[in-house]
Amino acid sequence: MKLTGQDLPALCGDLDEALRELTSGVERDTSLWTRGRPKKWAAGQQIAHVGLIMTLMAEAFEAAEPALRASTLPPVPRRGLLQAMFVKVVVEGGFMPSGARAVAASLPPDCPEPAATLAALRADAGRLRAVGERMSAPERDRLWIWNPIGGVPSKVTTWHYRLPEAVRIHAVHARHHARSIAGIPAA
Repeated sequence: MKLTGQDLPALCGDLDEALRELTSGVERDTSLWTRGRPKKWAAGQQIAHVGLIMTLMAEAFEAAEPALRASTLPPVPRRGLLQAMFVKVVVEGGFMPSGARAVAASLPPDCPEPAATLAALRADAGRLRAVGERMSAPERDRLWIWNPIGGVPSKVTTWHYRLPEAVRIHAVHARHHARSIAGIPAA
């Protein structure tokens, strides 16, 4: 999938579909919200985790937009080899391996409230879309943020996302957790 400002509408559509995949199980079976595999998050916690990260990124892009408009946002930083490989394999390729530890800012509550969690998830996807809709395709390519949850795989790595990349990583992340939720045994 292309990750350019021109492609942002399609990327946002893909994110919407990924969020439907993420939430479809709990919408069919509400008891799934509080169930999980042994020693793993329940479905509702996984959905809340995805939402927490999306909230942080939506806030960061909204905060960066005025700097882009004022021409004070620095150029998009270059990537080192590790970041370039991550973007190629995970963001572009859509492969997110299991087993990574979540950073503190993305840890979900023990019992997230379903209606509020689902509403926030959809609202934050809308916030990312709205940022992009206010911009031309070249502006979308120049809008970037430092990763608000730190670097991957190291918390000391500086990491950044352009807006199209951020929308895509959220779709990849949502599908990663949708697969995990699909693996939760039936009640």
